[in-house]
Amino acid sequence: MKARQFFINTLILTIGSLVLRLIGIGFSAWLSRKIGAEGMGLFQLVFSVYNLASTLATSGIYLAVTRLVAEEIGKGSYAAANDAMRKCMIYGLLVSTAAAAGLWFAAPFVGETLLSDGRTILSLRILAFALPFMAFSCSLRGYFFAVRQVYKTNTSQIFEQLVRIAVVSIGFVFLLPGGLEKSCAAIALGSVGGEALAFCYTLALYLRDRKKRAFIPQKHPGTTRKVLAITVPVALSSYLKSALVTAENILIPRGFRRYGADTGSALAQYGMMEAMVMPILTFPAALLTSFSSLLVPEVAESNATGQKRQIDRLTSKVLWATILFALPVTAAFICFAEELGLAVYQSSESGHMLRVLAPLVPIMYLDTVADALLKGMDEQLSVLRYSIIDSALSVVLIYTLLPVFGVNGYITVMFVSTFINAALSISRLVQVIEIRFSLSRWIVRPLFSVTLASMAAISLTRGWSCPAALAATGKIGLLFLCDFAFLLLTGVLTPKEVLNMAKRVLPENGGKWVFKKRLPVES
Repeated sequence: MKARQFFINTLILTIGSLVLRLIGIGFSAWLSRKIGAEGMGLFQLVFSVYNLASTLATSGIYLAVTRLVAEEIGKGSYAAANDAMRKCMIYGLLVSTAAAAGLWFAAPFVGETLLSDGRTILSLRILAFALPFMAFSCSLRGYFFAVRQVYKTNTSQIFEQLVRIAVVSIGFVFLLPGGLEKSCAAIALGSVGGEALAFCYTLALYLRDRKKRAFIPQKHPGTTRKVLAITVPVALSSYLKSALVTAENILIPRGFRRYGADTGSALAQYGMMEAMVMPILTFPAALLTSFSSLLVPEVAESNATGQKRQIDRLTSKVLWATILFALPVTAAFICFAEELGLAVYQSSESGHMLRVLAPLVPIMYLDTVADALLKGMDEQLSVLRYSIIDSALSVVLIYTLLPVFGVNGYITVMFVSTFINAALSISRLVQVIEIRFSLSRWIVRPLFSVTLASMAAISLTRGWSCPAALAATGKIGLLFLCDFAFLLLTGVLTPKEVLNMAKRVLPENGGKWVFKKRLPVES
């Protein structure tokens, strides 16, 4: 029953994540046609600083709520979970208000001096108002993950995106003629509106859920210490990590300018890489992101109750499944990059860049899953330490390579930093969890299968004449079907395994899903 519940939550979260990513890619494509690649680069610069401010406002809150609420519920103490939730929200209010004030007053210095573009100041000041709403939403979403009600998180995030798009669309009517500065301000207004209304919606869901759970509110000694033990180290490490990432994002367009590009071309190159290519590259990871998010409370609860062998089995299965999923995704990006670039952005150049970066996919996806497993094992500081090492190395490489090699230097930086981060995370995971690895079943036969699947998909679709979006969807779908068939033929997957998995996750009782609410026992 637990496997079925996990599958249902993963399915719900995956569908929501895919919808969010589709909305995001569609929105980016629409924005790129409205404001061009230079505008996308300016927009990305603003949001690189905003991401730093949002890290200051929210770091550690989501993880603290998810971990502590899941652990206390696992022990049967909802009152302690509620106390942790309350104190996390107080912490979020304090740090987010400070971050919002800092962003507002620092905006002129940041825009003129650090970003070397005064057009960013207005957008930065508008975005400051979104930070308190974001911090509260982090606490509420962490709570719903901990109690396994992921659909509520999904609906709030989709609502946030739709509000954002609506506000931006209305804002463009009045602000787009004012140039790129006003256009970015419209995008910032959309973000504030989305965060504010999503918070109101999520808060209403949270208050409704509280009424269903009978408990006596009470303070628990040690809760504050537990909250701070997670939030403070994670926050401090995240601040450094985010500062390095922001420096990295600022140095990229500067590096392109030093290479010889003018300001517009530098922003255009930066915008294409960060705001256009990377969203497509990470789009299929919606499934893995869903798994990863759900793994944190699952592993935390198992770890708190001493179920080490269960964690070992789960980790091995998840890493193996990640490889099986990442390989055909990589093959699809390599084989059909042009169709994807034309379908989404009407740009063959973005398709070419997608093909170049495609080999990063297995490394990125494994790193995502490994980080989630480590966080569930109370190894979040290790994850942040490795991220800081990765970002520091990236800053050094960007500063030295981009002015000399341009785009090729940027690609080199991405490969080096991604590989090092993943290698560090996986090596630490091997130290804390026993992983049952098989070279043949994990690497050799899956590589053979995906190679044959790619050749078959290319051969069967040669000469197709249809719109780019339809062609890309059909060819990629065919590649995945062929890969699944070859995985069965090579014995990587067996019919018995597929049937057993289906039995564990398919509906019971005449085709109806069975949901069992587990209300925690009060301590």
